[in-house]
Amino acid sequence: MTRTLFRALLVSALAGCTLTAVASPAVSPNDMAFMKQQQKELEAFKAQLPRSLAGMDGLPLPQEERVQAFANSIRQSLPPAEQGGDKMPRAIYFVSLSIPTEGLLPMLADAHRYGVPATLRGLVDNDFRKTASAIFNLSKQNKDIGVQIDPVLYQQFGITAVPALVVTCPGHHDVVRGSLPLKDALEKVATGGDCAQTAKAILGGKS
Repeated sequence: MTRTLFRALLVSALAGCTLTAVASPAVSPNDMAFMKQQQKELEAFKAQLPRSLAGMDGLPLPQEERVQAFANSIRQSLPPAEQGGDKMPRAIYFVSLSIPTEGLLPMLADAHRYGVPATLRGLVDNDFRKTASAIFNLSKQNKDIGVQIDPVLYQQFGITAVPALVVTCPGHHDVVRGSLPLKDALEKVATGGDCAQTAKAILGGKS
């Protein structure tokens, strides 16, 4: 829920496009008002960042912490029934908007096809508008694709280069690095990974 709301804010409040552009669910007026206030705070924070602090994918560590604080504040604003936190997905596909469009579009399409969340580390040039615009331009070519932003997952799984696929299962996870098609990466885990059953279920379209 948290990542969905963040994606909705990123695309609708900053790019001026509709929520359906990345297949996000509707956001209540109260949630939208809250997120707009948070967006203003993030813009003010971004404006204070020295350009020399920019790191991989344009997101310096202080801003990673601010993005996570933003996500936490959204979670705290939700009703108790919605505050349970996000469950770890069965797989995460780590990508970047710096990947050329002709390569990125098929990656995002495959991620949608297999139900694997495509995940960015940060923002384009530390800029929410540029990031939202890039996502919107991609969505115009394929309305089903979408991405989430979660720098914490990059830290958690030690992802320093993209693309990369992580497949999870209780107590374990497998990492496949490099520019393999998503199907091939899943098959690699399915044939010899600790989380082979998870990969087989994804490939078989099982929930």
